[in-house]
Amino acid sequence: MPDRIHRPYFDFSEELNFFWTSLILLLFVSMVTFLRYVFLNSLITCWTPAQFEFQHNVYTHQECWNQDRVMVDGFDNLMPDHEFRPNSFNDKTFHRWIPIVLVFMMLAFQIPRAFKIMTDLLLGIPTAMVREDIGTNSRADRAQELADTIKEAGERNRVIRTMIFFLVKILVGLNIIIQISFVKWYFRDSVQIIGRDNETLVTPVHMFPKTIRCHFEIRQVQNVHEYLVQCKMPVNYLLEQFLFIFWFWLLGVGIYTGLVFITQLASLIIPPFVRLRFRGIIPDKYLSQRGFCFDDALLYLWDVEHSSGLSMAREVAVKLWNPPPLVQPGIGAHNPHMVQNPVHNEAVCSYNPQSIPMRTLDSGGTSSQPLLDPRLNKT
Repeated sequence: MPDRIHRPYFDFSEELNFFWTSLILLLFVSMVTFLRYVFLNSLITCWTPAQFEFQHNVYTHQECWNQDRVMVDGFDNLMPDHEFRPNSFNDKTFHRWIPIVLVFMMLAFQIPRAFKIMTDLLLGIPTAMVREDIGTNSRADRAQELADTIKEAGERNRVIRTMIFFLVKILVGLNIIIQISFVKWYFRDSVQIIGRDNETLVTPVHMFPKTIRCHFEIRQVQNVHEYLVQCKMPVNYLLEQFLFIFWFWLLGVGIYTGLVFITQLASLIIPPFVRLRFRGIIPDKYLSQRGFCFDDALLYLWDVEHSSGLSMAREVAVKLWNPPPLVQPGIGAHNPHMVQNPVHNEAVCSYNPQSIPMRTLDSGGTSSQPLLDPRLNKT
């Protein structure tokens, strides 16, 4: 069975942020939009005068739905009904704009993903560029091809991919923090201070009023009839409950994403956690020598494990850190300094090529002192 080439998400935290959270917002906005244009009376229900005909009722519901400023029940003691006019109504409703706000929240979750896709297009995904040809390439050949590709990418990009990986995680975390704060502090009841005739009124502002009073006018020839009708807002029940539940969803996703980020950061940088994460994949000899550093090789190897499985990652790691013989055959007798760099990859942070005994070219034996390459002695 062919190996899986590449996953659209590096881990489940990215899938939660980029796919599932965006899908939840999209489904809810689609549902509210469908209810709005198919079942209008289920989103707002107004009590109309008895003389209203069907067209009057439709107009009343449409007009009251589209109003931004309304009177909320409970303020009867502040101002008589006959003094209420559209420019003096003391509360706003946001039922028309909340679905649009949710769409922008959904798009905000796609910003880190867009940055990730853009960098992948610019730098490429080396481990995804290697395809498995079942008819010609063996598993060992593909492992060698992956190892060579990772070495080449490591020499070219060094630590750029790892830094971009962490930057994407930071963008995801910032987006969650901002969205949690936005839902918590914006979609809540508050108070406002109104000055009128040298009097100061402190009135509550309901983000999701359930009962409102709607003022509108109907002109017939030269006669203008004013109406103040009472309306129920079932849609605000729906919006309030969704945002309440969605805040806890964001909180859970944020905690999980933070834990995953801390674990990944430690697994790619801090030596004890690197040894714990890559034990059984990278040869123990290399893990024991690794210091406090980070490089793209670990991230590429991690990606191979995600995309092609643990066994393939082990084979690639063996070929990365157990290189071929150091002497190029047929050249040593003429040029004693022509030796092959054991791991020609700057990504190997703690590797010291002078600490490994090399075979001398004059006697054919093994010297206790390494054969030094002038290029390696440069300080």
